Amino acid sequence: MKLLSKILVSLAIFSAFAFANVQSIADTLHNKVSENIEKKIAATEAAVTEISKLAKNDPSDSAILERLNKTDSLGEATAKKHAVWIKLEGDVEPSMYDFCARAIGDALKENPDYIIFEINTFGGRLDAAFDLVDTIMAIQGPQTIAFVKKKAISAGSLIALACSKLYMMEATTIGDCAPIVQNGDGTPQIVGEKIQSPLRAKFRNLAQKNGYPELLSSAFVTPELAILELSTTLDAGKKTERDTSMIIEAAKYEVLSQKDIEFWGAPKILVKEGELLTMTDKEALELGFSQGTFKSRNEFEKTLFIESRSEVETTLGEDIASAIAAISGLLLILGFGALYIEFKTPGFGVFGIVGIALIAVVFLGQFAPQLDGMFPAILLIAGVALFLVEIFVMPGTFLFGVGGIICMILALAFSYDPANIPEYVPEATEETFDALPWLFGLFYMLCCAAIALIFPIAASKYIIPLLPEGWTPMLKTDLETASSPTEAVSEIHVGDVGVAKTFLRPVGQASFTLPDGSVKLYDVHTKGEIIEAGQNIKVDAVQEGHIWVVVNDEL
Repeated sequence: MKLLSKILVSLAIFSAFAFANVQSIADTLHNKVSENIEKKIAATEAAVTEISKLAKNDPSDSAILERLNKTDSLGEATAKKHAVWIKLEGDVEPSMYDFCARAIGDALKENPDYIIFEINTFGGRLDAAFDLVDTIMAIQGPQTIAFVKKKAISAGSLIALACSKLYMMEATTIGDCAPIVQNGDGTPQIVGEKIQSPLRAKFRNLAQKNGYPELLSSAFVTPELAILELSTTLDAGKKTERDTSMIIEAAKYEVLSQKDIEFWGAPKILVKEGELLTMTDKEALELGFSQGTFKSRNEFEKTLFIESRSEVETTLGEDIASAIAAISGLLLILGFGALYIEFKTPGFGVFGIVGIALIAVVFLGQFAPQLDGMFPAILLIAGVALFLVEIFVMPGTFLFGVGGIICMILALAFSYDPANIPEYVPEATEETFDALPWLFGLFYMLCCAAIALIFPIAASKYIIPLLPEGWTPMLKTDLETASSPTEAVSEIHVGDVGVAKTFLRPVGQASFTLPDGSVKLYDVHTKGEIIEAGQNIKVDAVQEGHIWVVVNDEL
């Protein structure tokens, strides 16, 4: 009994000692935690104070963001997410691929966490889409994200699935990528298996690489593919009860045994035969394509913890190339129509030049991105060339003269850099507004306008008259021997033949041999027909002092 009493006493003493130690350890930990929290609160307050001082000294966003990127809510260092946005809008054309390839190169220089492709397109050319997909898939480092702004249809869905993640705005759609061509009557028709097969393989490749449903991806392309969803509950009534589902082709469901059909129950039709898979944002989320649906771009950025961002803008050359591609069909129709009219009329005139120019714009427009920055010089040269055509080749038409003036005005406008114009900030007008760039821009434009006004006048009065005969557009003859065409027209009769001395477009001059053997020039008209200089002509009518002529085919 004494031994038992000693053991109990020893245990009581040991328990009291252990409890005291545990209490001491708990108090120490509590003090340490409190001390760390106080240090972090103090660091946060110091960071807020520093940022407030920084905002007073340097109110620029970049300076404040730089300090914020070094401090989290507890004053500790953290890495903020940086994203680069690239907009892919409009038809999928080679111009879009050129922009996207350049934009990706510029984005990688910023070493971002995400490269986000904002997609809004009905699709376009398949070759351009394949080039875009291969370029996106080759990106290494930052995560590629497709953000469907409104729609990603046809080639747009192929581009979207090339990204590792897919997100969508509310009320958007994605899908339907069957390649089509136009029949002879203009109706669209889905191309055959020769084109569908590699496109379907491309979709499977993207699905396998980025984790999208492979079978459903094939339904974007193949209208003959019907897809069902089978679902059932396993271990019903048990703790391990769970739902399971399976997506299969309708053809495979038809060959299931009766036991399997009873196990899975009635299937859910996801894609009917004869239809292409096109999904809303909610359906894409349910079927495992989309990772989320958002109301706005800001909400999307907050979800991905994006706190700094930039956007790659299109250049002027890329905008021009995209605009030309959008109306290339119309330009070709007008160009070939103008050439047809030129072919049906004698000589070479306005319609031939217009036709060649329109077709050249279509085929050379794809090189516009490479010429970015040179457009003012190109427009200036084009304006001067049009003026020379107006003066020396086709005087009096005014078409080329007006075109030259328009080109020169555009060259003047493009030569001034809008980036030099400061932003107007009403709250800080008295302190930060600098009027010098405005004044410089105004002075620059006024000087150019003055030169454009004075130089042609001075040149026409002092320089052009000094040019030798045949090189000047100015008339050097006087009116000493001039005679009224109405008085002289009585010497000309219907059936008289002569020679056109100038182009008749439709007015010009022609020489006629009179009965006394003298040769005289007369102003003549054609009835819309263009006659080249040197051609033989015949008087068709003499009316109200006007001589109407036609080509003399009898010689």
